This record gives sequence, C-alpha cells and structure tokens, in this order.
Amino acid sequence: MTPEKTLRLRPSISVVLTLGVGLLMLLAAVAFGIAMLSGRLNTVDLLRERNETIVARLVERTRLQLDPAIQHVDAMARRIESAQIGLNDVGRLSDYMVAALDGLPQVDAIGLLRNDLVATRAVRQAGRIVTLHDSIAAYPDTAARSEAVRRLFLMAREVDRREAQWGDLIWSPEIRQAMINAHVPVTMDGAFAGEVLAVLSLGSLSRLIETDSIDGEAVNFILYDDEHVLAHPTLLNHEYPVSMEKPLPTLAEIHDPVLQQIWNGRLDESRMIFRLARAMLGNDGAHIVEAEGRQWIFVYRRLENYGDKPWIVGRYFSFDQIQTEIRRLQIASAVGLLSLILSLLVAWRLAILIRRPLRAISGAANRLRNLDFDAPPLDRTRLRELDDAAQAINAANAALHWFGNYVPRKLVSRLIREGEDAINTSKQREVTVMFTDLVGFTAMSEQMSAEQIATLLNEHFELVTACIEAEGGVVDKFIGDAVMAVWGAIKRDDDHAARACRAAQAICKEMTADNARRQMLGRPALRLRLGLHSGPVVIGNIGAPGRINYTVVGDTVNTAQRLEQLGHDHMNESEQFIALASAETVEAARLDPVPPLVGRLTVKGRQAPIDVYRLDQPG
Repeated sequence: MTPEKTLRLRPSISVVLTLGVGLLMLLAAVAFGIAMLSGRLNTVDLLRERNETIVARLVERTRLQLDPAIQHVDAMARRIESAQIGLNDVGRLSDYMVAALDGLPQVDAIGLLRNDLVATRAVRQAGRIVTLHDSIAAYPDTAARSEAVRRLFLMAREVDRREAQWGDLIWSPEIRQAMINAHVPVTMDGAFAGEVLAVLSLGSLSRLIETDSIDGEAVNFILYDDEHVLAHPTLLNHEYPVSMEKPLPTLAEIHDPVLQQIWNGRLDESRMIFRLARAMLGNDGAHIVEAEGRQWIFVYRRLENYGDKPWIVGRYFSFDQIQTEIRRLQIASAVGLLSLILSLLVAWRLAILIRRPLRAISGAANRLRNLDFDAPPLDRTRLRELDDAAQAINAANAALHWFGNYVPRKLVSRLIREGEDAINTSKQREVTVMFTDLVGFTAMSEQMSAEQIATLLNEHFELVTACIEAEGGVVDKFIGDAVMAVWGAIKRDDDHAARACRAAQAICKEMTADNARRQMLGRPALRLRLGLHSGPVVIGNIGAPGRINYTVVGDTVNTAQRLEQLGHDHMNESEQFIALASAETVEAARLDPVPPLVGRLTVKGRQAPIDVYRLDQPG
C-alpha cells in the first residue's frame, strides 16, 4: 500500500479510541495470563538488577578501600628510586609514611624493608601513629611475624617485575586477624635494594560490607578462593579458630548456615519458577540454593587483582521476596483489567470532548507550517492540556508573526519546500549577488533624529525589497543602510542573472519616482549605488551554534560588493543612482541591447581587471 493510499484511511479519533479500548478488552484475558507469567519473570529480573547494583557497589567500595594503599606504596617506591627520598634517610622516610598513613585510615601500617632486613615503618597503635626503625629479626617474641615478612621479602626478590602487587595474607598475632598486604620492590642501580609494604586488617572489610546489609534478610560477604571467608558480618562478633597457619575461617566454620551451602546446596531448578529465575539470573555470577528449608538467591562477582587467589564479592537474599512481589503483581493485573473495562465506557465521550479542539489545533499547526500567521486565534477549551496547546499555538502564531518581520518569509518557505537537505547540506551553485548602498547616508543621518533615520531606512528597504522579491530574489541581510540580495541560491534558477538585472533596473525606476515624491515633501533626494556579479558561491548555514545565517559566501559575494563600491568613482554628483554589473552577469543575462561598457576596471581583491557595464543607462 502506497503512502498516499495509507493517508486516505483517516478514521475519527472517537472511532479509534473505542475500537482500541475494545480490542484491549478482548485481549484482557490473554493479557492477564501473560501478566502472571511475565510478572514473575520481570520481578526476578528487577530483584536481580537491584541486588547486582548492590554487589557492584560492594565491589566498588572494596576497590576504593584497597586501591589507594597500593597506589601510595608504588608512589613511595618510585620516590626512593628517583632519590627524592633517600633509602637511608630515616627522618624523611618517617615523615612521608606518617603523612600517607594519616590520609589512609583503612591502612594499619606502611614500611620500607631494606635489603639488610632493617625496617622503617609507621604503625597505628592505640589510636595514634608511631614510627619505628629496627631489624625485623631482632625480636624473638615476633618470630612468627618476622618469618612471614621474611618470606614476603624473599619472594619479592625473586619476582622479575617492578610493579606494585598484592601479596599473600599476613597473620597479626597482636590483633589476631589476617591482614592483606600491598608491596613493591625497590631497585637502585639495577639491584634489589628493598621493598615497600602496606598492610590492612580484614576487620575493616567486614564493617564495610555490613553497612550495606540493610534490606531484610540480605547478607553481604567476601570469600577467599571459594573456601575461606574473608569478610562477613559475623566476623565482627564471633571468635573463630584462626592462626598463622590458617588465618581465615572456612565456609564450614562460619556462623551462617545459608552461606555454608553456597556451593553445596544448589537446586536442580526443575520447577517452573526456578527455571524462570535461572533464565533471568544469567549463567555466571548467580545461582539458587536451598538451606534451612528455604530457597535463597546468591549474586556475586569475582575479583582477580588482589593476590594469587580470587576474591568473591557477593550477597544472598530470600527467594520469598519474589513470591511477595508476584502477589502484588496479581493484584495490579486485576486492577488493570477492571480499568480496561471501565475505560470502554468513557472512551466515546472522551473522544468527543477532545476531537473538536484537536481538529482546531491541527488546522492551526498546518497554517503555521505554511507560514500563514494571519488566522484568528484558537478558542479556549475546558481540557487543560488541549487548552494549553491551543494557547501555545496562539502564542507561537503571534511570535512567528513578529519573527517573520526579521527573517525572510520567502526564504523560509523555499527551505521548507526544498526539504531538510537544503538546510543541512552546504553546496556550490551559480548565483547572482546584488549589493546596494545609500550614498552620503552617514552625513545625512547626522542631521536627523533616531526616529527619522528609522523611518527613512524602513521606507527605502521596503522599496528595494519589493523590487527584489518581485523578480524572485531573496534578501540575504540588511547591513546598516545597505542590502545584500541573491538570486538562484535556494533553488537552482538558470535565469538568475536576468532576474537580478531586471530587479536592479526596477529599483532605479522606483528610486526616481520616490525621489520626486520626497522633493515634493521638501525632503532631500536619496542617491544609491548598486553592484551585481554572477558566479559560484557556497550556500549553507554559516555562523556559530545558536546564531546562524543561511547565506552565501565566496569570491562572487566579495566581487559584487566591490562593484557597488566602485560606483563611487563613476557616479556624478547630479546622478541619483548607478548600477554596475560584471561581464559575467551581463553575459549570463543575455541582455539585448547590451548596456554601456564603463571600462575594463580593476576590482579590489581580484588580480585581473574585469569588464564592467552600467545597467541604469540605455545601451
């Protein structure tokens, strides 16, 4: 079916509304069943998205907790390697570490372990930061910790890379917690000189994830290598059998029977609701388990950049939440079905109320599209939105009526007819450009009031514009007391030069009659220079965003203006006007007889002289 035939099928809005609502009623039963099925699907999807958003936030907060530590460690190592801080300058090292530790509340200690196992470090103790400078191996009561640090140190020497990285867990006997460490080797003159380390206790991670466990039974967690619990709310208030050899509790030891079943309690998901949930949860990073006689949904992500073993950041929540949401959806579906039935009863009356003002608004919009701003205003209506639209149309009509005084209505009409390509696409085209300018207007205006100047210019521009538009030209712009006009710009016109010449001669004729009228009223006669030139120009939107002109640019425009200015040298004091045209314009216009030749003249901006003709005198 062609677009023309399609547009012939234009039923009234009352019929469309009634048939549409009726069709909805016929589909209501099917829609209700689909709503029940898709409601479950959508509910699972919404819950998944919500919890995945929380997991993403947990991952981001975990990164924000850890990444600044490794960045400071790397920065400190690079300062030492570049000699900004001396390797043995204990004072500057201590000051730098204290400043870094003061800005990183999540970090427990920062230190430099030299090649001789002498350490300079800043440590949090009893709510304050203290600095120490001693040998790690010098204290028997810390042998376990010294051995752990020694292992890290030896591993760092064997690693053939210089970037900062996260190491294995370190056991702290003082706080009886596992600590994670960031370390980076320091090389001086190509040799291993030491290692910069930062350590963070895991208690801060448990507190961090606990703050996000605020929605009912949902619980956040961080696992270490699938078997050990790195962070969990119960780690803050339960004692677990941990030590240097086993710094983290296992899943079997954690006081959370649901989390214990994360890998062991997976359902076969054979029931319809589980299959739907499985489809919406995706294949990776989520699954359903059964624990404590109930079903639970786990959503999680793996982090691979914090040591040799992956971290699993996630949360779980009760599957019962989905059932609650489905019951709410059932109620909403029933209410929706009832609404569809009631809507049929009011559809016809509503259609009648809105049809008449809509028709009026449509007609007014079509008139605006055709730039017809003289139609009477639309009547008020009781429907607020339609009344607002009608008043907006009235306001737009009034605004465009004034706007039409500043923008060439003929230009806009042609652009609309030509389509969007004519507006947005710059192109090159052969045109004829005219410039006009009043002679001696500056001196004349000094003797006139502002109102008199405006009146004179308005009358003059009205005369010139009428002659231009009568020959199919478009006024491009008014420049002071000058006019720039173009023929053949918007739509290709092989007769553009002849039209421009006729317009120039018409302007001269009208100037003669207007000056006679002015002299009868005791006003001074006006004198006018005109310049015409034909040639290629670039046509398109020229300007800055928010302030553009659809205009022409190029050497043709410049030459036309120079010809108008050239009239100053060839116009007698007794003459009221002079119209000069280039040979290109005269030849393109095929004038018969050919107007008088002024001469072969040099025009500013062009290297070669051109033949110039005078249009306002008979040939």
